[in-house]
Amino acid sequence: MREVGGSNPPPPILKKTLILTANYGAGHLIASQGLREIIEDEENKVEILDIVEAGSKIEKITSKLYIWLNRYSHFLWRLIYYNPIIKTKFFKNILKLLLNKNIYNRILNFNPDVIISTHFFATIYGIKFKNKKPNVKLFVCITDYEIHPIWLFEGVDLFFLPSEFSLKTFKGRNFLITGIPLRKGFLMHLNEIEIRNFFEIKTDKLVALLNLGANSVLPIKDAIKFINLFKGKLYFLIIVGKDEKRFKMIKNFLSKVKAEYKLFGFTQEIYKLMSICDFSITKAGGLSVSELIYSEKPAIYYKSLPGQEEGNEKFIKEYGLGLTAKNFSQLVKLTQLIIENPEILNFIKRNLSIQKKKMNFLEIKKVVSHETYAL
Repeated sequence: MREVGGSNPPPPILKKTLILTANYGAGHLIASQGLREIIEDEENKVEILDIVEAGSKIEKITSKLYIWLNRYSHFLWRLIYYNPIIKTKFFKNILKLLLNKNIYNRILNFNPDVIISTHFFATIYGIKFKNKKPNVKLFVCITDYEIHPIWLFEGVDLFFLPSEFSLKTFKGRNFLITGIPLRKGFLMHLNEIEIRNFFEIKTDKLVALLNLGANSVLPIKDAIKFINLFKGKLYFLIIVGKDEKRFKMIKNFLSKVKAEYKLFGFTQEIYKLMSICDFSITKAGGLSVSELIYSEKPAIYYKSLPGQEEGNEKFIKEYGLGLTAKNFSQLVKLTQLIIENPEILNFIKRNLSIQKKKMNFLEIKKVVSHETYAL
């Protein structure tokens, strides 16, 4: 209540945080969405700027090229990722010459107090802005467990690392181990029985989650063979994504086999489906690994991309957080092993529970608000 002769307190000063990301694979963008949901409140205005979406044809073409390499040419991507040239300052200086003026002008117009980057190329924009306005805080959220040197730029105030495992490849002292930020759905306490009832899933079989979206490493033909092999032994949750052609193909196949399944197109409720599966078949992207750890769900990581996903598999193997399959034959053998020995899943779950307790991404909000950590 306002006192006579007094005045209302001034409104809080709104802090502006800009999250810079780049849609070279969905993980960077999804991590930025998780950051916004963690940070944004009545005192913190948060915007996300995707430099691929906001960029020119060059950014869009290179994004599509990355996805193509991901799906069709792991050999070429290996040559790029492990090329010693891209680890050098010389290469980083070349990247600085490729900055898009329109994107940089958008950063100037927003005039943030804090910048958080979820992609190494986006970080360069943050460094350029910080050189102009030194009081701006620049943070980098690394989205893979093994860190490539291209992520490590001078001028960053603090790096948010996925795990203590990441310290094997991180050089510096300006870090905080937080885990990879997740969207709020994963942070909710979910009742698995209620979700199963909602989706009308009634089965005594193990439930396998298959993601067949556009960036999936499980080709549609492999998925069909896999479902056909295990149709009497597993219940399938199948996510196809936005691709109508893929959806019709898998739906047509499923109509001809006696399999227990639920088929989904594009869904924002992956966290619900993950909560009711017994295990997932996916690739070892940093965001996927983080989601499965927090959900305490085992997975078979299949045909991982050379480089960053191989590094994530090292983390998975070191802490016993899942199984890995390099080809379809190994995938079949591991799936059969799980069916015959379901106690394997319980062993992995115990390790996932231990790792989950180390995830601390809510600390990022405190850092952004200057409540903790001396910057």
